Amino acid sequence: MAGGSPKFTMVKSQELGAAPKEMSEKSLGLMNTLSMLCSFHSSEDLASFLHSEMFENLTRQGEVWIGFEIGLYEDHTKTFDVFPSKKEMVFADNAATGAFSDNLYRCTVEKETTERLEHWYSIVHSPDARFE
Repeated sequence: MAGGSPKFTMVKSQELGAAPKEMSEKSLGLMNTLSMLCSFHSSEDLASFLHSEMFENLTRQGEVWIGFEIGLYEDHTKTFDVFPSKKEMVFADNAATGAFSDNLYRCTVEKETTERLEHWYSIVHSPDARFE
């Protein structure tokens, strides 16, 4: 998809608890960046970011303390929530699209995260959705 439109957006959506006390400058910078809408060109790009050392250093320090929203770049009404913890990341599909069993997916492996992101995208994406 090089040069094409992004597929996904991601933004910090909520704080569920206190942030870790000792955040590095890199983590603080990433937190500021994720407070704005970020875009990703593919499920591979997004999964790679979610499993990156930088993201894990920011979010996966203990219990869930922060939530993110992932959505379609072309239709910001189609979203699901992400809740990272030290053990795993949980995808929560409040729209109940059927993309995840019981509307939840527990992410631990990047390859499987990529597959779940692509599966969700294939279910909710419609080329004409913005114009319906």
